[in-house]
Formats: sequence, structure tokens, C-alpha cells
Amino acid sequence: MTTNIKLSSLALLLSGVLSTAATAYQMNVNEIESSINWQKVPVVEKTLFFPGMITYDWINSPAHKGTTKDDFENKTCSTCHQDEEQGLGNLLIENDLLDKAAGKKGSIQTQFQFANDQQHLYVKATWETASPFPARMHDAVLYENGKWTIVGGDIGKNPYTPIYEDRFSIMIDDGAVEQFTEQGCWMSCHRGSRDIGQATKRDVLALPVIGADGLGKNDIRKYLPDTRTERYGLNWDKLKTQIEIDKLKAEGKFVDLMQWRSTRSAPTGAADDGYVLEYRHNDAGKTVFTWNFDKKTGEPKYMYDKSVTGFYALDKTDFNDLSKHIAMIEGVNTIPYDASKIKEGQYLQGRLNRKGEGSAGTNQEIASSWKDGKYTVIFKRKLDTGFPEDDKIMKIGGTYDFNIAIHDGQTTTRYHYVTLPFTLGIGENAQGSVLSTQQ
Repeated sequence: MTTNIKLSSLALLLSGVLSTAATAYQMNVNEIESSINWQKVPVVEKTLFFPGMITYDWINSPAHKGTTKDDFENKTCSTCHQDEEQGLGNLLIENDLLDKAAGKKGSIQTQFQFANDQQHLYVKATWETASPFPARMHDAVLYENGKWTIVGGDIGKNPYTPIYEDRFSIMIDDGAVEQFTEQGCWMSCHRGSRDIGQATKRDVLALPVIGADGLGKNDIRKYLPDTRTERYGLNWDKLKTQIEIDKLKAEGKFVDLMQWRSTRSAPTGAADDGYVLEYRHNDAGKTVFTWNFDKKTGEPKYMYDKSVTGFYALDKTDFNDLSKHIAMIEGVNTIPYDASKIKEGQYLQGRLNRKGEGSAGTNQEIASSWKDGKYTVIFKRKLDTGFPEDDKIMKIGGTYDFNIAIHDGQTTTRYHYVTLPFTLGIGENAQGSVLSTQQ
């Protein structure tokens, strides 16, 4: 099946500043001009489930009965748990007390379609949202009592009035990472990470490589066990040396991670691009979003250009007014901040959308829409991005290991839904556990 998706000028971001006439701000899937006949592309129904506190160290411990099975190391999660996703999600939600505390579902149904042309892989997903509106704000800033404050947060921290984005994430490996075929994204999930037995800021800052004398991080995020001196068990603080980790990176022993974000990337038809190794990294280059708040001055950097949007700032009622385009896009609908134009109780976006560059800017043809309570997202990703140091380079005829996650209902960290890991073949003759995409 030959495919040639042509995206709108907004999604492509042109090669400079968009005209003021380009005010869609979020690309709608219905606007795609395409030679793909999606009606002929097989639909794969998948149940994504809540993973709870299940981590890599638990899966590979005696507490997991699966470890007693013969040849456990070579068995995929699906070997034992295919078609059990809904039951697993319900059990894990109950264990987390989220079914009573927040009414969160244990699983969600998602429709997937996969296709390719000679240069690109396409992943289309559609799912029903928990919220009655799409999430369009993230790290919002509020002007109140003469000063600006970052407000909101995910539904866990702010259950009654959350202000947080939704996400659709894809992890990819090419066989270089040991156990990823079998255990997928759980390879990156460990005790000690945020919301899973969280390591203290003081502890993390004292670590080599990722602490104050390295990356300067103060929390533990995703990482691969190959970057620790002990593969199993509680190992978040047992880092290998920088030289050893650099060698793993050069050997391609990292996992590609792409994230569509409803606020920080969708308005410009983009997804951010990163990878997981000893930490969750952004790819090199200019990311597709940045802060619109100067923490030193305590003020926003930009406000809305009223000549484009019709307003300088937002009222709370604007968040869910879908007739208003409320993303802030650098060089498109923003002007420098002017305090004289702001009224008490108004809001601005705390994040600024922009065009990515370099390896970090390779995912800039992502279509998305929200309609009748459903998101639809279409990733268009080059098979060969030109950045093998940060991305998994794919080719027609190859097979690749995938895990997909959805953060729905303005959640963060582990409060997402995940697929079991699966293998995708690219091209008619490739072999994959889901299906082979077609040219």
C-alpha cells in the first residue's frame, strides 16, 4: 500500500514564521490529504491497562510467579498475559485504591493502524478520553494578587481542578537492548522512580553521572538496567561510570521514546523526541517546547498577540472553549509580555510551543484531533531519521519491538495505560506479532 501523507502547513511549520492566517493551532486528522485508504488498513484492537506498581525488578523477582516457568528469560509478557489486560488493569487499580479514590478505569480500548511507504512508518491510534474536554493547558501561570504563580498540576496532585496535558508515547527498540523484546517498557520502570518508592532529591543529587556533578538531576526517571552495576533488585543508585554508559550509547543499547503531548507538541503538529538509557533524555538539538516563564523574574516571557488571537491572556472559561485557539506558538501568536495588558485572575500558558531542530526536531509531521470525546493521533516517522546516535533507524523488511502508552485524563508518571510489548514488521514480507505494514 503506497502512502504519501501530505500534512497542512501548520504541522510542517513551514521553514519560518507562519502567517497570521494559519490559526488552526492544532492539526485536525480530517485535514490530511493522503493517498492512504485507511479503510483498507487493518485495525488492531488493543487493550491498554493500568500497570500499577509493577516494575522491572518485581517482574524478575520470585514474587512474580512467572519466573518459575521454564525458559522464563525468553518468554514475552504476552506468552502468559495475552487477553488478560482488562483483568490485570482492574486488579492493579483496586490494589492502588484508585477505583474508589478517583474513579479511574483499569484499562482503555484503543484502535491502532500501521502502514508504511518507502521512507516513513505511520502509526494511527484512536481512543476515548476520560475527560469531557481535551487537555489544552500545562504548567499554567495565574496572575493573582499582583504576582504570577504556576498553578494546576496532574489529577493526582489536584484532583478537583487539574491542569495538565494528555500524552501518547511510543517506545521502539531494534533488538539491541537485552530483554526489551520480552519485557518492553517495564525495562525502564524501577522502584525509586517518581511515584514508585521515590528517591529523595538529596540522594539523587549525590549520585555520580546523573546527580549534581553530572546531569544535574534531582529525581529518578526511566532508565535501563544495563546502566546499573546490578541488573536486578533495587538498583536506581548503582550507576555505572560515564565511560561505560557512553559505550552503551555508542553501541545503540538505548530505547527510542517519542511522545505526542496534547499541550506541548500537538498545537504545532509535532511530538517530542527522546531516548532512555541511564535517564530519560531529550534528543540533541532544540526541543519542540520550552518554558514561557522566567523563574528569576517571576514573570511570563510572552503573552498572546491580540491582533492574531483576539486576546492578550486567558480567563478560566477559555480553557474548554474549543472555539478559541489557546496554544502559544513562538513567532506565530505571541508578543513580549506587557504587564499593563493583564487583568487580575487571568492566565497564560506556562509552556511555549516552537519548531524543533536537529535530532530533537525530527517528529514534526504528527496529526491529531479531539472530537466527540475521542483523540485520534497519527504519527508519521521517518524510518531513517538521519540521527542514529539518538534514534532507532528502521528499514523495510525489518522487525522492531514496540511498547505504547497513553496518559489519559490529565495524569503523569506511572498513572498511565500501557500495551504489552509487541513486535512490528515493516513491509509486506516482514514478520511481526501484530502485523506487517504494507507498502
